[in-house]
Amino acid sequence: MYRLMVVVLLLVAACARNDATPAALPEPADADADVYAVVLRRYLTHGNENSFPDKAFAEVYVLDRADPRAADPMRQVDEPASAQRIPDARQSAISAALADLTKIRFVASRDEVVVDKEGCAQVRDGGILITLAPPVGGDDEVRVGINGFVACLGATWLTYVVKRSGDGGGWTVTGTTGEMAVS
Repeated sequence: MYRLMVVVLLLVAACARNDATPAALPEPADADADVYAVVLRRYLTHGNENSFPDKAFAEVYVLDRADPRAADPMRQVDEPASAQRIPDARQSAISAALADLTKIRFVASRDEVVVDKEGCAQVRDGGILITLAPPVGGDDEVRVGINGFVACLGATWLTYVVKRSGDGGGWTVTGTTGEMAVS
């Protein structure tokens, strides 16, 4: 009987022992990636904002750095800017969030995708080149400037207002603010 109790105690102890390695903690959410994804989705699906109603762009290129002057139509493209590179992990998260809509390709320079056709600069292969501004604001509401360039007479500049849902969940574009320019 004593041996049986020892065996049972050893079995209970063995079962209680936890040899499992602790589970990895999930990566923290990237709010900027979420904000950029909802901004891009809104811009690409609202022809009245991107100036191309009923058009699905063959190629969607996004500049790989956020330019605070993205929504300013008076900025010169070749002016030096205080642009901040969008980290690779954030680029991947944005692309994944939009995979059901389109394929996003990040580029380092306009020169990679803008070509000259008969004196008119345009994005190659029927595409659009988008420049984003860094999100500006607080924890629950930000503004994000955006510029979409298609051709010499096909570009828009505007600023979106993006709010986090009341329960601290996802982000939603609630509209635009300030001026909007179209060429």
